[in-house]
Amino acid sequence: MGPGSAVLYPPAMPTHQVLIVGAGPTGLVLALWLTRLGVKVRLIDKVSEPGTTSRALAVQARTLEFYQQLGLAESVVQRGHKVPALNLWVRRAKAATVPLQQMGQGLSPFLFRLFSRRTSMSSS
Repeated sequence: MGPGSAVLYPPAMPTHQVLIVGAGPTGLVLALWLTRLGVKVRLIDKVSEPGTTSRALAVQARTLEFYQQLGLAESVVQRGHKVPALNLWVRRAKAATVPLQQMGQGLSPFLFRLFSRRTSMSSS
């Protein structure tokens, strides 16, 4: 370093601290969470416009727990369809019922799987 040179300390922070690849439900929640923590993010996806179909069949309990911390769970649950059990069918006959409400009992307030037409964070 020559005379008149300056060292910036701490180094200048980049405009985006985290690059998130994929704007599906996971990428969007990650972006919301990091932003809430004060981290600057850049979110990219391989398509340039919003999707017209769902990228996920159901919203799991752990995802709803993250949504709850972000203040989104109540709205998402209201718009979805709670599924307390699954029926398994073999050759057009009911073979078994899987009770989902027992899974995670005592671990999560969301003792169901939530099916939704939309798993994006948009309001439409």
